Amino acid sequence: MNIFVCCAGGGSSSLFCQRMATGFQQHDPNLSASFTDAQAMLTRPTDFRADLNFAYGGEGAIRPDTAFEMGTVFDAVLVAPQVRYRTPFLKQMLHDYPIVVADIPGRLFGMMDAVKGADLLRGVLITLDLMHGYQSGFAFGSKRGDKGLELLVYGTASQSKKLQQALTLLKNRGIMPLCERFDIDALYDFHPQRDFDVRMLFGAVFKNDAIAKVARRVDGVVLFEQNPHARRQPQWYDDYRIPSRRLAMDLLNDKADPHVLADQLLDFLLEVDLVAEATSGVSVARFETPPPPRVRKHFGIFSWYA
Repeated sequence: MNIFVCCAGGGSSSLFCQRMATGFQQHDPNLSASFTDAQAMLTRPTDFRADLNFAYGGEGAIRPDTAFEMGTVFDAVLVAPQVRYRTPFLKQMLHDYPIVVADIPGRLFGMMDAVKGADLLRGVLITLDLMHGYQSGFAFGSKRGDKGLELLVYGTASQSKKLQQALTLLKNRGIMPLCERFDIDALYDFHPQRDFDVRMLFGAVFKNDAIAKVARRVDGVVLFEQNPHARRQPQWYDDYRIPSRRLAMDLLNDKADPHVLADQLLDFLLEVDLVAEATSGVSVARFETPPPPRVRKHFGIFSWYA
């Protein structure tokens, strides 16, 4: 069982995890326990094979763009008293995953008593047992879900006059576009002020360790190029089987017909929509943190797969 104990900055939670791991080992020699920082467990989840793996860190480690990793690596999040006001937010961030978010009682956190901590964990395990069979819509449903399509756009800016003319034509056909600058946090923590059918994100730049996060959200990639028919090397979105469309830069010229661009964008949107509805998610090993093997764990009368 992987347990993330969070406080304001990771200091007091590190001491709590150390006390809990040591106390559990002394209290029950048949029960193994370990502790480390949350980043180490997220980066190398297969290294931690104890019955109880405690990880410490600040509550800020749980964000919209990290919810997938936190929700799939950890079984429970225990919130220290000083950041208890953040518990509703943390539950909201992780509501799509079979993970328990619970407050640590102030007296227990202050005493750091491993014996009393066992009682708290038994309650968590009961809750996990009730959640058996739960499946996250985010993880197992279609990639499209209930959101609009989201495209990365390269090779032009949202202010392009010809692109805006083409998007106006799409509006006239009943397709509502939304143009924004790419931001990986806003990719997940997104609260649109109006309805839209396709969200077009411009200027996307991110490192390799963020590719998996982007791929889980983005439905298609549009590239405006001088020579769209030239051969190119496979890209990360090809590995994730995300549709892409290479369009000629000439379509953005002042003399170009916006109807042609609108037709090509519409054709691509239809392709993307079909793929997104049928896709539940693709994993590419070199961009992903490998999940730990599922083994059956026991704690008293309770057992679970971890």
